Amino acid sequence: MHARRGGLRRLAILFAIATVGVLAVGAQGASANVIEICKSSANGMSGRSFQYSISGGPAVSVNGGRCSGPIQVTGATATITEAVSNPATDVASTTVRPSLRKLSENLQGRSVTVTTGASTASETLVTFTNQPAGGNYGTLKVCKLTQTPAYLGRLFSFSANGGPIVSTEANDAFSDSSTWSCRILGTFQVGSNVTVQEQIPAGTEVQFVDADPAGALADFNTATGTGVYTIGAGVTIALFDDEPTPPSGTGWLEICKDRAWLDQWHQDWDVQGVFHFSVTDANGTTYTRDVLAGQCSEPFQVAAGISEVTEGPSPGFDLVDVFTAPEDRLLTTNLINRTADVEVPASGSQNDETQVHFVNKTQRGQLKVCKALGPGSADLIGQKFYFEVSGDNMQALGVWITAQAQTQCVIVGNFPIGSTIDVEETCGVLTAGLQPIDGGDCNQYIDVSGEGEITLAPGINTKTITNTAKGLLEICKAKVRGINVQPTFQFRIDSGGIINVRAGTCTLPQRVSVGNHTVSELAAQYYELDPYAPGNGITVLPADREVSRNLASRQITVSVPYGPNGETLVTFYNRIKTARVKVCKTITPGSVDALSGKTFTFTVYFNNVVSGRVGPLYPGECAFAVDEGGRTIDFPVLDPNGVVSTTEVLENGATDAVPGPGTFYVTGISVTGNNPNFSVVTNCQTAAYSPTGKHCKTFIYDGPVIHVVWTLGAGVNVATFTNTAGDP
Repeated sequence: MHARRGGLRRLAILFAIATVGVLAVGAQGASANVIEICKSSANGMSGRSFQYSISGGPAVSVNGGRCSGPIQVTGATATITEAVSNPATDVASTTVRPSLRKLSENLQGRSVTVTTGASTASETLVTFTNQPAGGNYGTLKVCKLTQTPAYLGRLFSFSANGGPIVSTEANDAFSDSSTWSCRILGTFQVGSNVTVQEQIPAGTEVQFVDADPAGALADFNTATGTGVYTIGAGVTIALFDDEPTPPSGTGWLEICKDRAWLDQWHQDWDVQGVFHFSVTDANGTTYTRDVLAGQCSEPFQVAAGISEVTEGPSPGFDLVDVFTAPEDRLLTTNLINRTADVEVPASGSQNDETQVHFVNKTQRGQLKVCKALGPGSADLIGQKFYFEVSGDNMQALGVWITAQAQTQCVIVGNFPIGSTIDVEETCGVLTAGLQPIDGGDCNQYIDVSGEGEITLAPGINTKTITNTAKGLLEICKAKVRGINVQPTFQFRIDSGGIINVRAGTCTLPQRVSVGNHTVSELAAQYYELDPYAPGNGITVLPADREVSRNLASRQITVSVPYGPNGETLVTFYNRIKTARVKVCKTITPGSVDALSGKTFTFTVYFNNVVSGRVGPLYPGECAFAVDEGGRTIDFPVLDPNGVVSTTEVLENGATDAVPGPGTFYVTGISVTGNNPNFSVVTNCQTAAYSPTGKHCKTFIYDGPVIHVVWTLGAGVNVATFTNTAGDP
């Protein structure tokens, strides 16, 4: 009886296992608190692996259609939790054997709590049954698409597995899918295949059949209008696209190139030139046409049906629109790729042509004109400036800008990229009186830089014109006294170029920036500032504009205001440089006894005229030439004709003959001076009897004289005479 009961119990367990399609393995010896976990193979779970935890303990892996075998646990109860699977499934139910041992279950939380068995023989068997996420049934929905404008909103009919006919409106295939209007065909078992059949209208063909998700499409046939869909959890979408059946025969096509409208009055006349098109008709034949802007091609025959028209690359222009006449023959456009699909009906008459218009607009860049002020130009703040903007194929424009301390700008407009535009600052005209501002010479006291041409690039192009306020600085050179032909003097303003000014004249007013400027007179070999003239040689008018002066370097710094406030006048006064003649007397060593107590005198000539005297001098003495009144003479280094002056010094009493007792003669003459080009004329001949080897002698004028002639240099000119006694 015992064995029979045991056998009957084993048979009952095997029957229970067979009922759920599993086989328990790994039975162990009798022990307390035992459970076993099984995973049902139903709903496509066979062979898939699932993970379980027992009261938070280690994970146990069980495949669909299998059991874990007896598992020892602690405690009289246990909570078994199934981990989330991948791909996702839902726990549809849990069963417990014996059933009274199920204490609670949480299908959403994927767990069940049970009373554990006391031994392996009385274990608690827990079975989890799963289904695909979302349930065992999925929804099948059909969406009708078209690329033909005439079909939009038209009803098309479908059936599922030969069931009832349902109709739905056609949607634009290129519109947002969230805007589509679709119909539900029914709910079907997940994993099952459903055949969707379209009732194809006459004159229509199924262009394509598709699915969302794409893998749900098991099979399709566009000719019969069928699609076979494998149902998944959630929603499976059947997509059918219908288009008109291509007509047979030929039709007429014409291509036009239009200019875009910039506003309600003006077309974009910058769209110019020839545009190139290619056409691929319904038979795949390719045609090419060249069309001038604003014109159309001739009508030409193509295969009836849908033709793709493509505009070739057109640098500098954008395709902004495509339309057809009649308008319902435009199917699709792609402005970026410059293509359009148009319908060409079969027709033997050009009157039934399809006319396609490609509308272009010139690519443009913005031109901005800016007014900047240079340094020291605060006087220009608030002043209005006018700019004339002109270029090829455009009407000249004018803009005003009011200057401020910071740069100010005005947007002139948008112009074709690559075009060259000239921006010039002019006086402009007042709108009311049409009179040039500022007497027609608005920039009389302003320097303008930055004008000229600019070639437009994409984006914002900036042309900045800088105005610098200018003042007027004039340089005058007073006449030089004592000279017949007035010389020319050289000046610089700051470190600028040389400015030539003839004495007795002035420069034209020089335009200089507002502020301080230094006027420098370059050194002249024969002239110097006249210390006895007004301002000790330099004057400024108005006098209060003088900032500083340096007479030694012939410089003066003045403040120059903005031009309308009057010019600043600087005048330089010069005189001819002067020279003084000094004569020195020396004697040779052997002549001390004879000549040391003797005095010597000299006559001084200036430009061949007796002008002064020197002496009497004792040996070793020097003295300047003086006039009859005993005043030191300042000789001008130039004569009235501008020729360098010459000076002669004659020693009185020296012999010209062979020396003898009681005589003395000149044995050396030297001259030093400041004329870098001075020349000295003497007649010192070789003489063996002379202690210096020389005897200076000559005959000029009315008798024998000993003399030296040289060209004067400014400052002190020194003539030194060396004498030797004639005693043997």
